[in-house]
Amino acid sequence: MSLELIREDPERAGVLRAEVEIPGFGRVVLRDMFLMSTRWWADFMAGLSIFVGEKGLRPVLYYSAYRMMKVHNSRGILAARGRLSPEEMMEAARMVYRSLGFGDIVQVSAGGGKVVVRVRNSFEARGRRSDSPVCHFAAGILAALVEDVTGIRIGPMVERECQAAGAELCTFEAEILEGGVSD
Repeated sequence: MSLELIREDPERAGVLRAEVEIPGFGRVVLRDMFLMSTRWWADFMAGLSIFVGEKGLRPVLYYSAYRMMKVHNSRGILAARGRLSPEEMMEAARMVYRSLGFGDIVQVSAGGGKVVVRVRNSFEARGRRSDSPVCHFAAGILAALVEDVTGIRIGPMVERECQAAGAELCTFEAEILEGGVSD
């Protein structure tokens, strides 16, 4: 699955649109989008962190992404509840995440009172070097996806290991607060 037919919207100059085929959902048209390279994103984040620091940047990026995904999930992935199994919904979410260039979700697991998500090639880590995790926007997206697909209510998703800091994968963890699988 990948973005197809990326082109300028025929009705609005300077506005891009794309199409993607999502199993279980059919063809989805992204009507208003823009493209940004990970290099631009890394430079943008580096500039912002100069003003607010990495610790100040985290809550802004995390909660912005979390809220954005909750809104979009209510019209997207949650509409499939009952029609698709949780496993099929998670696979669709993984494919969309990957096709949009956010990275490759290689593992989602729950147990021991926590949820663990591992991502390869997280877009926030690509092109950045850091002594600490930098994937705050991705953490917010992943938290909303996990909650909406599984029905598990979790605490904040925290990145424990990051490719920008030299780890093999970006590893995110969150405490399970209620629902789902918990030991």
